Amino acid sequence: MRHIESAGAIAELAEAILGDRHKPLVLISTTGDGAFAFDPDQIAREIGTEAEIATIATGEATYALEHALPPKSHVFGGAARSYPADFGADPDWRRSILRFPDRHTSDVLIEDALSQVVVRSLATAAPRRTWVSATVERVSGASGNVARLANGERAMIVADSFPPYLSLTEALVEGEPVEGWLTGRDLAPEPANADLSCFEAGMTTLARVVKVTSQRAYLVLHPAGSEIPLRRRDVIPGADAGENADMQIADVVQVGHTVRVRVLRTGTSLGLSLVGVDAEVPLVAPLPLLRGGTPWLREGINAERTPVTETADAQPLEVTSPDPTPPSPAQATATPTPRAADAEALAELRDEVRELRGAFARLGRELRAGTDLETLDRLRDESTGLSSELHRERALRRERDAIISGLRQELRDARTTRSDSVGAGRTEQRAWPNGDDWLRYEVLATWATRTIAADKSRHALSEYTIGPHFLQSMSDLDERQLEKALRTVVDVVTGRVAEIPGRQLHRLREGEGGSDPYVVRADGAISWRASIEVNAPSARRLHYWQLPGGTIELSRVVLHDDMTP
Repeated sequence: MRHIESAGAIAELAEAILGDRHKPLVLISTTGDGAFAFDPDQIAREIGTEAEIATIATGEATYALEHALPPKSHVFGGAARSYPADFGADPDWRRSILRFPDRHTSDVLIEDALSQVVVRSLATAAPRRTWVSATVERVSGASGNVARLANGERAMIVADSFPPYLSLTEALVEGEPVEGWLTGRDLAPEPANADLSCFEAGMTTLARVVKVTSQRAYLVLHPAGSEIPLRRRDVIPGADAGENADMQIADVVQVGHTVRVRVLRTGTSLGLSLVGVDAEVPLVAPLPLLRGGTPWLREGINAERTPVTETADAQPLEVTSPDPTPPSPAQATATPTPRAADAEALAELRDEVRELRGAFARLGRELRAGTDLETLDRLRDESTGLSSELHRERALRRERDAIISGLRQELRDARTTRSDSVGAGRTEQRAWPNGDDWLRYEVLATWATRTIAADKSRHALSEYTIGPHFLQSMSDLDERQLEKALRTVVDVVTGRVAEIPGRQLHRLREGEGGSDPYVVRADGAISWRASIEVNAPSARRLHYWQLPGGTIELSRVVLHDDMTP
């Protein structure tokens, strides 16, 4: 906490008020005799680390501050105010209401600062990412992939960082490790690099069959890699010597099969062969799909793939028949007999032409149906429109937050501070038929005065019940503690408690250890604990139950060390 007594330090203070900060700044001035009407130490204890605190002596220093800041935004004569973290971006005095000690309490000033923390965090908070290791617990394309973290909690494995040509489900194995970025309860693995240079000539590894024709089979070592063609001699033993002539490639391999292959290298070219693969040779592990993951292929596990078929649009290649006139003996002697390799090459050429014609036919049908290019253009236009709309919504949200902050401060400035003592409150309570009716009235009145009209629909009071020990636990609270307890109850039943860092919301555990199980009642209700006071002696806490249907049951107001639900 810094104290400003002279005009020489005002430039630094003004720079702090108008500069870029991450926290609100509460500035408290002294009275004319040098005392403090707002207790800086008490305010600092209750706000904790949520805001910065500074004090200034009324006189030469406050006069200099008035000239260094925009109009109506300084402090003097014992008054105080809280400047939002982004006050310099919009230095309107209505965003930082001046609080006078004869009209406002320290609680109002504290609430000003805490409300500015909430607005700032809602506008700028970014989700935290952490790189973690986990174990795959469930692999299911229908209900989602689940991993168990090191602390025992579960996370959904999502494909946020995965390219569309890779299958996340195929990359996961139940019981095996997985690594990725953890954001909230989502675990996003990253794809591994497909470096095929690690496969050297003579190695034996696994490959996936992705296409089969009459003359070739096409395999991949990684989904991101190129398809590697295998001719008959690379698939059928003895084919290059004319053996097994009646055997087809489809008799040996099918699309989706995982097969052992032998790696071939010719310079920088990579080839594969199914012939001559030794079943006793140790396998070189296939590449993983995930960074830090397991190999994507496992022997004996095939993929469910739709075979590539030739379509009706693919017409056979027309080959011009040779001249039927028989050659003369001289011509017959001069003309060499075609080799078997030439016939094989011609058959392969026919096969490839049929495939290309089929591919062109499929592409034509898709374009005529309005897919591909038209769909991409439409999606691109929709994306551009949504992006522009998002920018407009963000600008409107910033403007709305500024207006709401100013209106909230004006409302707090205008409303009458409750001045009834605890005794008077108990007398008012006796005027009601029962304590439950009195408490519901007090909660409603606190909500009505604490919530501006624009927020009443968004932060409406939800359904809640009053536990059998709740009223008794409030009986020894003084006026100030009662006000704080009622505000905390309002934050709980409106759902705002999770948005306010000062409430320190967390679930109760059965023991003091961080790994002890959470407290859950027999009816499924979950026990929660929120702070009524912070950094105060014998600080109070609110214990409540959240029932399975979402209803809140107020349990007890307890001291800091009381962990009983």
